Amino acid sequence: MKVKVKLYGTLGLHVPEYKPSQGLDVEIPDGATVKDLLAHLEILEPRRAAVIANGRVLKADEKVQDGLSLDIFQSIQGG
Repeated sequence: MKVKVKLYGTLGLHVPEYKPSQGLDVEIPDGATVKDLLAHLEILEPRRAAVIANGRVLKADEKVQDGLSLDIFQSIQGG
């Protein structure tokens, strides 16, 4: 299945073909979860990213739906 991904913060720097204005079409297996998507994008620490679809933050174990548009934001930490 295919999903459209937009990466924010420094997350896009690690994806060579990523164009911020266009986002990225990503092919993932049917039944893939948010955690699977992040692993596919080599965002290896899921706590470092918030995945949002339709205005809702998705949990790591939620299944991704075909054709979904996802915004992935880099988590900000510090004080």
